[in-house]
Amino acid sequence: MLTVTSMDYSRPKYETSYDLSNEGSIIKIVSNKWNVNFCKLPMSYRLDYALYKSDNLRGFCEVKRRKYRKSDFQTYIISLDKVIKARELASITNTKSVLIVSWVDVIGWIDFNNDFVCRQGGRVDRSDWQDVEPMCHFNIQEFKPIVDWRNNDKQVGEK
Repeated sequence: MLTVTSMDYSRPKYETSYDLSNEGSIIKIVSNKWNVNFCKLPMSYRLDYALYKSDNLRGFCEVKRRKYRKSDFQTYIISLDKVIKARELASITNTKSVLIVSWVDVIGWIDFNNDFVCRQGGRVDRSDWQDVEPMCHFNIQEFKPIVDWRNNDKQVGEK
């Protein structure tokens, strides 16, 4: 007889109102620089925002904030599950999905279709077994600047 042990797949919501406020501040800066409108997506989409120009969908984005300088790490890591969902959304809608990261010195972006290396990793500080998973490592040098506070915002990346 085969016995199936069920695992609890429900997850706590780690995103706080403070996180959402930071995310909102970042997307406002980006939307102003890129001249696009944004719309917060339902959680089922797995990405944070849809981006529109003249009411036409231009793409999707995930917004992250980090308390480090961009140069502190060689790669930016993000869940493979998130990358899969981002690529699916872009493919189905014939648009782009981008990862936007706000470090303490730069806001930058990278297309989720860029190459990456995949390794097992994730967080261990929350004692959540689902935090350890295949992680995509995007090369930090491939992020394009949107705002660069190191240069008094003299570099602006075009999307």
